[in-house]
Amino acid sequence: MPRWPELFLALRFLRPQRTFVSMITLLSWLGVVAGVLVLIVVQSVMSGFEDELTRKVIGFQSHLTVAGQSPLPDPVGLIQIIREEPGVIGATGSVLGPVLAECGSRISTPRIKGWDAETAPSVIPLPECIVEGSWSPGPEQLVVGSEWARANQAGIGSEVNLLAPQQFKDALAGKSTGAVPKKIPLPRTFRVAGIFTTGMFEYDSEYVITDLVTAQELYSVPQKVHGIAIKLRDPRQAARIAERLKTRLGGGIRVLSWMDHNQRLFAAVAVERRVMSFLLFFIMAVAALGLSGTLITVTVQRAKSIGILAAVGATPVQIATVFTMYGVVVGVLGAVAGVVGAWIVLINRNSVSQWIGKVTGQELFPAEIYHFTGIPARYDVAVFLGVAFAGLALSVLAALVPAWVASHSEPAANLRRT
Repeated sequence: MPRWPELFLALRFLRPQRTFVSMITLLSWLGVVAGVLVLIVVQSVMSGFEDELTRKVIGFQSHLTVAGQSPLPDPVGLIQIIREEPGVIGATGSVLGPVLAECGSRISTPRIKGWDAETAPSVIPLPECIVEGSWSPGPEQLVVGSEWARANQAGIGSEVNLLAPQQFKDALAGKSTGAVPKKIPLPRTFRVAGIFTTGMFEYDSEYVITDLVTAQELYSVPQKVHGIAIKLRDPRQAARIAERLKTRLGGGIRVLSWMDHNQRLFAAVAVERRVMSFLLFFIMAVAALGLSGTLITVTVQRAKSIGILAAVGATPVQIATVFTMYGVVVGVLGAVAGVVGAWIVLINRNSVSQWIGKVTGQELFPAEIYHFTGIPARYDVAVFLGVAFAGLALSVLAALVPAWVASHSEPAANLRRT
């Protein structure tokens, strides 16, 4: 006699037969497989998208930014204090603000950012993002984003005339007091020395880079900076180190982390991931309902077998266990097949995406929109196991009602059925 008679009988009931019930069972199993597979793939791709987005954001932005209500005086002293903080590996001052730019016949309003050529590389890896030209911002040279260059038809060596709002402010201040303006706001001419691509449309389309001294001259803040960019050994400790720096630097100083700067963006991605997971979870729920319907049909088809089991002394609990094990077996097989299928799809995700694009005629992840060379993914064991367990749990829950019905049916009525 088998050691686990309930499991043995459940496997006997699952044995393929040339009946419509066997086809329904197969479809129910495929529903569990599809639910587990799709949910794992979506979770992994969305997590990979978030990781890639974080990497690109951190690649251009600093981990922490120190700023005040007005330009910060004595940036050298502040940087010295900041570098003494444990966990800080780099700090540099910067000047950031909008400018009026003319390139050829095109007018735009990008943001100019002035970096200290000596200390900036210790904070941002922007020189690694150069796709044309060289990383050489200076008094007469700019490094611009690829999207801004494309929109303004700018290339290496193109002339760009810049005017800062502060120049107009100085001129208007002179007129309002009746004094002769100190200087007429004339544009300053630069040449494009390099073009960078970070993969983030906002940065690539809105930023032009120059050296710190030039930006200070444009904004009339000599020996001052608008902010201090900080790089940390571990970006995940940004919030904790920010609190410590606020205490050390005193009142009137704000310390913002990279998460604070991109809170809405990451919140939108997180909400989208949760909503998609919630909706796709119903695929497994529908598969579980299909399995429940299949088991109800099986109880009708196996009514005589149920009557025989009751007649030979099987208890209602044992009969219920047989049909519960039926759901367990379908759930385990569906979860395992779904995990294996998801792993295969994720490994070949780019090939699958290209194949779908050829069949439908539409690219799933256009590079010009997402700026990814391939579909990102994160292989998280917790996601694989969690989704597989959810598929198994739904299959078991779907089997409970038919199992209860089978265990409480009348043996005599079942034996009279043909």
